[in-house]
Amino acid sequence: MVTEIWVGQFSIVGGEASERGPWLGVFPARGGALAADLYVLVEPSLPGSEDFCQPLVAVIGRLFRQQKLSVTGALLASLRAAHNHLRDWNDKSLREHRVGAGATCLTLRGAEAYLAQAGPSLAYCRHQDQLQMLSPQEATAVEPIGIATEFYPSFSWCQVTAGDALLLTTTSLHSIADDQVMEGLLALQAQDILPELYSLVRHLPEFAALLIAFLPTES
Repeated sequence: MVTEIWVGQFSIVGGEASERGPWLGVFPARGGALAADLYVLVEPSLPGSEDFCQPLVAVIGRLFRQQKLSVTGALLASLRAAHNHLRDWNDKSLREHRVGAGATCLTLRGAEAYLAQAGPSLAYCRHQDQLQMLSPQEATAVEPIGIATEFYPSFSWCQVTAGDALLLTTTSLHSIADDQVMEGLLALQAQDILPELYSLVRHLPEFAALLIAFLPTES
């Protein structure tokens, strides 16, 4: 049995829903030494940081493709570059004008999924009917990108197979949906997950979600 990857996303920006949004990025593999798909979600963590999210998504995606490193090495290099970019801005700004962000980056290489998280970050992995919530835990990963003095993202790894699903989402979801709700949500058919998720979060002024589902197909 062959596994097909199904990708869906939506955003709410200023109370308006759209299929795509400035906080999300999908970067398909282009071959070469680092032949891995990349999925990125960036969210603001300080007031006034919203306008920095879209450039950060683009920077992370572009730098990831340029790396000649391992998958985790490329993720680390890309996120550190984004962190240093915001640190430079903050060093030249008044304290009340400092900006920060959280990032969730997922790469797929065959049947392996690698996740890098820093700052406010939330992801869910449903693997073989078991749900796992993933967020940064280490002290070097919990502070927003652009703020921390010592920066090192949190890394996770998992094997994926047909029937699994990975959801990258803004952290506001955690206060709306508990683990039981998320278990039921990610157990739905892939095409039904995002419509049901939208019904939970449509009252929010800002939100983003990116779903990667692994569908069984007959070989």
